[in-house]
Order: sequence, then C-alpha cells, then structure tokens
Amino acid sequence: MYCSNCGSVKKTMTCLACGGSRTQSASGRDDYVTGLVLAGFWRRVGSRVADDLLLLIPGVVVFVFFAAVANVATGWIAFFAFTGVYVISFLRGPRGQTLGGRVASTRVRDSRIGTVITFHQACMRWGFVTTYGALALAGAHWAYVVLAISLIDNLYLLIDPRRQTLHDKFASTIVVMA
Repeated sequence: MYCSNCGSVKKTMTCLACGGSRTQSASGRDDYVTGLVLAGFWRRVGSRVADDLLLLIPGVVVFVFFAAVANVATGWIAFFAFTGVYVISFLRGPRGQTLGGRVASTRVRDSRIGTVITFHQACMRWGFVTTYGALALAGAHWAYVVLAISLIDNLYLLIDPRRQTLHDKFASTIVVMA
C-alpha cells in the first residue's frame, strides 16, 4: 500500500514514517520489521542498469578529463567521486532514490524504521560497492576476486528474508517499492 502523504509503500493502514494512511495496493513481499513492500531482484537489476547507463557518458568524460590533465589514477579517483556524489546525494534526498530507482520504482530506506537513509548510511552503502569495484584496478589477478565479491553481494538478496544485499546489511538499508 502507498502512503497518501509521503508516497512510501506500507503494509499497515498507517504509514510508520509519516502517520498518513495508505491509498492503493501494491504487490510484493512485506518487510516484517518496517511493514514496507520489498523490491524484488529484477526491480533492483533494472535500477542498477538504468543508473549505469545514465552515468556511462558523464563518467567517461570525467575520467578522460582528469586522466588527461593529471594521470589515470586521478581519472579513476575523479570517476569514483563523481559516481559517489550522484549516488549519495540522490539516496539521501527526500525521495531516497536515484534516477534509476525512479525508473524501476524502488527506494532505499533505513532497515530499522523505514525512513529516508542518513548521509552516513548512503556513504557506507556506496563505499562498500566502490571498495570492491576499485579492487579491480589493482591488477588483472584481482578480477576473479572482484567478480566473486560482486556476485555474492548482489545475489545474496535471493536468500535473505528481507531481500538485503551485503551492502544493504553493511549500511542498515533495505530497498522497497516506490
């Protein structure tokens, strides 16, 4: 169910985040802690793909510019900083969703109370994924390690009752239907 005041997806008649009442039904698995409707695997994949496509050209431009001005390492740092600003600012915003999340109708919420996540949680979530992504830059021998970590992280939601990935658990977040 969707809250008429804040738009959050809720299981109960009253929104735990703002006190508003639900107005329309939604399908999906309900989170037993917050009462929110959890986003499924394919919604999350859709959100990720949309964000990756959206960031592809600007991210490459940022990387090429800084790599040309300074060096390749600076280009990668600028690329990761650019994606970090995008992800953190959108997840910390009032909607709690990136543009890819809007496309896939998902939001990131605090796993304990179901509200918009804090700046710290957004940084932890982004930092977890970026850390293992940056390992790939350490050399070709790290490629299999990064692939394994990425697969375990992103597929963990298939066995978790709250559909949390490892980066969700690390940051105490859940992904819900918008």
